[in-house]
Amino acid sequence: MCLMKLQKSEIEEIKQCIEQHQIFAITTHANPDGDAVGSSLALSALLRSLGKQTCIIMPNDCPDFLKWLVGYDSILLFDKQPQKASEFFHKADVIFCLDYNDLERIEEMGAVINKTKKPLFLIDHHPCPICNATYMVSETSACSTAELVYRIIVDCGFESKITKEIAEALYTGIITDTGGLVHNSTNPEVYQIIAKLLSAGIDKDFIHEQIFNVFSFERLQLMGVVLKDNFVFFPEYNAAYMFITCKNQKDFNFQLGDSEGLVNLPLSVKNITFCALFTEYPNAVTKVSFRSKGSFPANVFAKEFFNGGGHLNAAGGRLPCSLQEAFAVFVKGLEAYKKMLVL
Repeated sequence: MCLMKLQKSEIEEIKQCIEQHQIFAITTHANPDGDAVGSSLALSALLRSLGKQTCIIMPNDCPDFLKWLVGYDSILLFDKQPQKASEFFHKADVIFCLDYNDLERIEEMGAVINKTKKPLFLIDHHPCPICNATYMVSETSACSTAELVYRIIVDCGFESKITKEIAEALYTGIITDTGGLVHNSTNPEVYQIIAKLLSAGIDKDFIHEQIFNVFSFERLQLMGVVLKDNFVFFPEYNAAYMFITCKNQKDFNFQLGDSEGLVNLPLSVKNITFCALFTEYPNAVTKVSFRSKGSFPANVFAKEFFNGGGHLNAAGGRLPCSLQEAFAVFVKGLEAYKKMLVL
C-alpha cells in the first residue's frame, strides 16, 4: 500500500510534541458528529497507550448513535461541567483541536482556551484554517479528520498501537463524514485505510447497524412530514430546500441527531444539484446545512450568505433570523449563483 504520507517536518514536530509533554486536552467542535467523536477517541486512546494523560472535552453532547464507542463515558461536556473542563485546560500541556479550524466552532470553550495561553495542536481537513495553532496538520484532501489521525499514527511509527477500539473509532469517523463513502471518498487511499482497519478486527456490519439503523419511529414520522409538507423545489435553479420547525421538533420528540442524513435526500431527485436543510431554533435563530453535487461550492455559498463554511459539497451556517427570512436569503443566493446551478 502506498498511502499519502505527512511531511517529514510534520512527523518530527508531532513526535517531539508527544515526547516532550505529558498531559493533553483533546477538543472538537460543538454538536459533534461521528468524525469529531471518532477521531478524538482514537487520538486519546493512542496517547494513553503511550503513557500520556488525556481528557476529551466537547462543547456539548453527541447523538445517541455514537455513544456505543469505547471511551465515550470518559468524555467531559463543557456545557455540563464547565469548571472541571476549565481546570483541565489549565492543567494540560497541549490542547488538541480536532475537526475544526476556528475557535468559534467550540463556542464558549474558545474563550477559556484562549485564556490558558497553552500551545494548540490543530488536526483538521476543513479549508482556510484561522486557528492560531502552534502545531498544525491541515489537509483538505483528506476525507475526514479520522483519516488524518490514522496517517499520524502510521507515519509516526505507532501503527502497532492500533487496537480494535481505535480502529472502530477511526472507521466511524470515516464512514460518517463521507456519508457512508458516498461523497469525498474517491481517493483509493481511503479504501486502503479501511482495509487496514478491518484487519484490526472491527465488525463493519455492527458499526453500520449502530450508526445508521438505531433511530426512533418518531424520527421516521418526522422525515415523512418534512418530505411531504416541508420540501420546496426550485426546478429553475436545480435546487431545493427542506425545513424543520420548532413545532415539528415538539410533535415528534426531536432528539439530537434526528436530522442526520435528511439534508442529503433532495439530491436523489433528478437534476437537483444543490439543497439545504433549515432547522428553526428559539429566539429567532436558524441553522442550515448544505449539500451539493459536482463542482458547485456549497462552502462558498454558505460563507457568503449564512456566515458559514465547510467542504465543497457539504457545508453549514446559521443566521440570527426567522425561518422565513432565512428562506428569502437562500432564494437570493440561488439567483446570484444561477449560472453555476443551471449549466
